[in-house]
Amino acid sequence: MGSFRLGLFSMPWPLANRPSIQLATLKGYLNRYAPDVEVECHHPYLDVANLLGIKTYNRLAERTWVAEAVYAYLLNPDKGRKIMALWQREGGGKGDPTGDLEELARSINRLHGSKHLALPWSTYDLVGLSISLSQLTSSLYLIWKIRALHPHCRIVVGGSNCSGELGGSLLAHIPEIDFVVSGEGELPLLDLIRGLRRGSLEGETECLGLLWRDSRGEIRGGGIQQISDLRKLPIPDYDHYFRDLGQQSAMGTLVPALPLETSRGCWWHRARPGAGGRACRFCNLNLQWEGYRRKGLGQVAREMETLASRHGSLRFFFVDNILNPPTTQGMFQRIAALGRSFEIFTEVRASVTRRQLLAMRRAGVTQVQIGVESLSPRLLKKLNKGTTVIQNIEVMKHCEELGIQHHSNLILGFPGSDGDDVAETLENLTFVMPYQPLRKVRFWLGQNSPVALDPERFGIRRVANHPNYGILLPGSLGTSLCLMIKTYVGDRRRQHQLWRPVARAVADWQRLHGRRGREPLLGFRDGGDFLLIRKRLGDSEPETYRLRGASRDIYRFCEERQTLGELHRQFPRFSLDRLQAFISDLVRRKETRC
Repeated sequence: MGSFRLGLFSMPWPLANRPSIQLATLKGYLNRYAPDVEVECHHPYLDVANLLGIKTYNRLAERTWVAEAVYAYLLNPDKGRKIMALWQREGGGKGDPTGDLEELARSINRLHGSKHLALPWSTYDLVGLSISLSQLTSSLYLIWKIRALHPHCRIVVGGSNCSGELGGSLLAHIPEIDFVVSGEGELPLLDLIRGLRRGSLEGETECLGLLWRDSRGEIRGGGIQQISDLRKLPIPDYDHYFRDLGQQSAMGTLVPALPLETSRGCWWHRARPGAGGRACRFCNLNLQWEGYRRKGLGQVAREMETLASRHGSLRFFFVDNILNPPTTQGMFQRIAALGRSFEIFTEVRASVTRRQLLAMRRAGVTQVQIGVESLSPRLLKKLNKGTTVIQNIEVMKHCEELGIQHHSNLILGFPGSDGDDVAETLENLTFVMPYQPLRKVRFWLGQNSPVALDPERFGIRRVANHPNYGILLPGSLGTSLCLMIKTYVGDRRRQHQLWRPVARAVADWQRLHGRRGREPLLGFRDGGDFLLIRKRLGDSEPETYRLRGASRDIYRFCEERQTLGELHRQFPRFSLDRLQAFISDLVRRKETRC
């Protein structure tokens, strides 16, 4: 059996300072388990970033509708005015630094025509594209261009935008796509390659996770197929990314952050269509996974050591949806034992402990995203987060103390939220003003999120694709495809008005920290038998409070949250009433650490 040549492509708009883990993981897997398959990875998004400049490129990439509008302008000349209006509206209107859309699109089109469309497409036995957030129009652009130039080129797509109904609708409505990998990619892609080498997929029953058309044009396949043991995964192969990066004249000094996965799926997510169970009700990040799997603790450290040495980078971006609490501390202790000055970003759940965060900081974690989402106890229950407000406040305090920057969201406008949710949020915002501010995020409805699966429960109806897709996609694809971002009829206008005071309070919070300087807004100095608390909010002079003796001891005991009963057991000489009075005084001053 002769060699098989596979071309894998990642179109804009992933952030340019990160390799595509999707391509690198597939390449590493095929290198090990199908070594006679020649895998060539291409990263056109790097060429576009080099053309625009990395700052402009990443600014575009961080805004989904703005990013999708660039290639939509090339796909839909007849919708140019509507796309331009969307671009201006979503990009910020006047003064937006992203430039003129028409010239931008034309420059990118010339780039692809001279470089990527000139590749030897006929030499590939199969071409694959990874389609995730903000890559829909750019991928369709390349697919249609390839098929026009090389009608016999076989094309497969995969990624988070191709799971389940999303992928099935792409295959049903876009004839240029021959195959769809629905869900995890390694095993279905290997099955597809084996079937193509045999000459046909007809009669195949084992190709779970793969969709294709049979000889009558009917869509076949489905299901999901994934690796049960992540310890069998090879290290991601980023060599082709660094090859492509080395060809970019304007990005020669860039040191990328290397994506790394320590697990797949979410152990908290237990929801399925038509069923109950637990899951963050706004979340649809786990469409492509079933269950939760993780790598071995030592495996993660070994991968980091190998990748750091191979590519000369100490920056890592953990792509996990969620870390595994029982193994978090041990994993980061092994990473710290490598003795390298890593810079690590990871997502953490608000229930992460101070001890775990300390182990993470010693290993090199400098940035995290915390699943905060709300500062209202009532709303956290509606969101089904499984965490509490005091956990959110505590982890924000720990990040401030340990020098960990956090990028965490506050969801505004969740369907069915009410004035009491807003009032609780405003009250609890006053306790977190000294800490790094949250980012306000308007609720958006995602395909197959628990809210979308049970809309009546949340008072919404007439769920459909977001109307922006109708502007961005050719013909009727904006309504006929099953797409990731949805719109709905419900209480959106009421929610927008309801949450305006919170939006203003968060904006004030962000301005406060914009001029805070290097000094923390709330801190203490320990004198052994006394303690000085210093608080500075606004432009007024700092306030200083002194705690002596037992007051100092109680304060220090509350490095992590404690119940009143736990305080009483630790300090039995004080009555519950006296302890309650002391804590209430700290709460009144908004300095409690309990």
